[in-house]
Amino acid sequence: MAALKGDVLSQSEQESTRSAGEQHMHIDELRLVHHHAGYMRIRSGAFVQPEEDCPIVAAAQTAAENVPGFRSWKLNPKTGGVVVEYDPGALEADDLLNHIAKSAGLIVATGSAGGKMNRQELVSSFLDTVQGVNKVVSKLTGDRADLRELGPVALAAISVVSLVFNEDRGILPQWSSALYHSYRVFMQWHRPEVRTRERAGRQEDERSDFGRFR
Repeated sequence: MAALKGDVLSQSEQESTRSAGEQHMHIDELRLVHHHAGYMRIRSGAFVQPEEDCPIVAAAQTAAENVPGFRSWKLNPKTGGVVVEYDPGALEADDLLNHIAKSAGLIVATGSAGGKMNRQELVSSFLDTVQGVNKVVSKLTGDRADLRELGPVALAAISVVSLVFNEDRGILPQWSSALYHSYRVFMQWHRPEVRTRERAGRQEDERSDFGRFR
């Protein structure tokens, strides 16, 4: 039993050593994970669980902050990812990436790590894209609406068109289905506001009932 336990510990230690070695191989790389105008996500092994006074992280952040057009720097030490927001009219993403890498003594990696994105990277990339589109939509509407409102409105419009054309609607969904999904999406995305209104409505009803029975 003791020998078996020792073998398990030995195997675990070997896997840990391999993992550390793989991380060390990429410790000097800076990789662009996702980018759209004004927003980019970068990652490096040097950013994973860094020490409080890590000179590489400090140099990279200082380099970004000193560039005209810089807006924000958000580090996720668990993944080694950093979200950098900047003014796309003031600088190019490639220039910013190269400046950060050079200042921190890192090498800009080319291609994708391992040739494939893992699930976390894929989800992050998708969310980054959605958030970017949402910001653009919000800016175009003067911050009066975003995808949370326009998405359900589009579905409601599709339901009207589907109802008008009826049997000749082609690939359009059934009008009742589109309208139902419009309602569900709107209520889901605005759940906090809906619950606040419901609580206010119940409180108003309770005050009215209390007034009648006094």
